[in-house]
Amino acid sequence: MAGELNLQVAWLRDAVNANAPTPQMLYALLEAQPTGAQIATTQMPLNLTLVLDRSGSMSGARIQNLRQAVKMMIDQLQPTDFIAIVLFDDLVEVKLPSQVAAHKQQLHAIADAIDDRGGTQMSLGLQAGLQEAQRNADPGRVNKIVLLTDGNTWGDEQQCYALAQQAGQARVPIIALGLGLPQPIAAPGVPQPVGGAADDWNHALLDGIAQQSGGVSDLIETPDKIVRVFQDIVRSAQASVVRNAELLFRLSADVTARQVWQVTPLISNLSQRAISPRDAQVTLGDIEKNVGKSVLVELTVPPRAPGKTRVAQAEVTYDVPAANLTGQKMRVDVIVEYGAESAINSRVMNLVERVNAHKLQTRALQDANAGNVAGATQKLRQAATQLLNLGEAELAQQAMQEAQNLQQQGQMSSAGTKRLNYGTRKLTRNL
Repeated sequence: MAGELNLQVAWLRDAVNANAPTPQMLYALLEAQPTGAQIATTQMPLNLTLVLDRSGSMSGARIQNLRQAVKMMIDQLQPTDFIAIVLFDDLVEVKLPSQVAAHKQQLHAIADAIDDRGGTQMSLGLQAGLQEAQRNADPGRVNKIVLLTDGNTWGDEQQCYALAQQAGQARVPIIALGLGLPQPIAAPGVPQPVGGAADDWNHALLDGIAQQSGGVSDLIETPDKIVRVFQDIVRSAQASVVRNAELLFRLSADVTARQVWQVTPLISNLSQRAISPRDAQVTLGDIEKNVGKSVLVELTVPPRAPGKTRVAQAEVTYDVPAANLTGQKMRVDVIVEYGAESAINSRVMNLVERVNAHKLQTRALQDANAGNVAGATQKLRQAATQLLNLGEAELAQQAMQEAQNLQQQGQMSSAGTKRLNYGTRKLTRNL
């Protein structure tokens, strides 16, 4: 029976002006939250494949923290969960073929044997990782690939995108993690710092791999944070009790959807693949208990007389493997009240402002890449103001620093770009 998912709608304003002379723009927040006693006690079985960069730049603290993170991840797994470990440099090694995590000490020994060597050929690792992930892929399990790299792959980017697309078709999303930030390039005659620009990783590539596969990408700034990130990945997967969720937002006549954003647990622009003239279709994927997912839809509605009007219908289709349920549906009518304009919903407004901050830095990067330094600088300053108003002082300072970099050097720094890109995606994480 349906009811394992609660779907609610909140407006930026509960009532809008009746008989307005022109169409009005509205924000609708749709929130999907798993519910019920069985949901609360469910822990999903896992099928995880780790695809880990062990190139020479991973030496020292990076490889040491990686070994520790893999062991901590193993300790969190149930004896019936599957795990595989694939290592890549300019060659590939299946260190641990996909198998149950029943013998912890043996698995710890394998993790301790992870070493560093060679260059970086990411597609080799992804290809072997996808093969291992598919060995025990099961609709009743959470199937994921965890990719971690600290450097640029060379000459095989298109193969990486193709493999990510295959993973998406197989419903094996990739969590793509970039480790470390480049240091400023040293002055002439001064040795280049370890982990400098030559070791930098391509965030656009990792973003593309994640998007093509239906996964996510993220930044791990320092090696000491690897353990925490790996622990969070396991906890999130175990809590993903609602699977394969799809949102269909059917629009009434004369209503248009301008943009669609996922706002929790992370900010993500879904507009390019979501919107058609009469509906917006959004892949929500897995939904965690106690976290849920929410989507912000920017709508344009026509002038109308006073009264309540249905402007859309939202329908979520989903599976609950623990209850042997597939293709369940939850529908809710999206009603707008025309009358005297009401006060702003402060919670929805806060989410809109956080999305706008992320949007500004994204557009600034696009302008910078297109050579529009003035436009990029202006947007970064606007983003800094928005971030400061939200209490995000560090990100605001980073945005101002990048605006200064653009003015003085004509480009944004790689480290600053990454901090802003991934930092603003997480602006809604703790709300």
